[in-house]
Amino acid sequence: MAINKIRNNNKDLLVELVKARFKLRYNNSILGFVWVLLKPLLYFLILYFVFTATGLVKNDSNYAANLFIGLILYMFFQEGVTFGMNSLLDMANVILKINFPRQIAVLSSLIMAMINLSVNFLIIIVIAMVLKFHPHLLGTLYCLGVILLETLLIYGISNFMSIFLVKVRDLTHIMELVFQLLFYASAVFYSMDTIHGNTGMIIRLNPLALMIDAARKGFVLNEITHVPEITVIAIITLIIIISGQVYFNRHIKKIAEYF
Repeated sequence: MAINKIRNNNKDLLVELVKARFKLRYNNSILGFVWVLLKPLLYFLILYFVFTATGLVKNDSNYAANLFIGLILYMFFQEGVTFGMNSLLDMANVILKINFPRQIAVLSSLIMAMINLSVNFLIIIVIAMVLKFHPHLLGTLYCLGVILLETLLIYGISNFMSIFLVKVRDLTHIMELVFQLLFYASAVFYSMDTIHGNTGMIIRLNPLALMIDAARKGFVLNEITHVPEITVIAIITLIIIISGQVYFNRHIKKIAEYF
């Protein structure tokens, strides 16, 4: 009974932290939560116009859907890691005053990113209706499986990054550059099939690029691709989660010294 009560209390705390993060993030914003929809949509319109109006993309009827799926999966990774990285620092005052499992802070940040991703999927549904293509069940399930894998990878990375940022505040500026480079190296606005040579080889070593390519080919074309690579990424993700939990639990007790 006591264990169940503790678990229920932790669930209630997690819900409250998500609500608090949501209110703080959009409280003083004019557009509020609408910005979650507008941000990827504006990026999409700009990139779509640039690559179609200039003739860089030809004879690709699925480019709009592929571009938007690539954008929201990249933004999910960027937001998830960023939210997770800042999860402890954002809650420094609470952590110093209240005793609760610190892992909940990381989980609440991940849930925020997942909420944003879920909302953006509404636009994908609209795009699918406008372009009149009908995703197949198998391909859609594979796409969702890849997104689940991406979610777990974000969680594992966040366990490390949340501790790192508290100790090294310059990490925020470093990650801005990393995300900028990652955007161009993740096949967001182009197909991996069109990149060859050394550049193509490097991009194919990027787990995020492989997951984006696999997810949109599953959803748009009903193709199950990159299965060996996705399997390897799943194994690496499991290792990152386990090692991240160990690292987090080992360092979280002394983290208050850096606040």
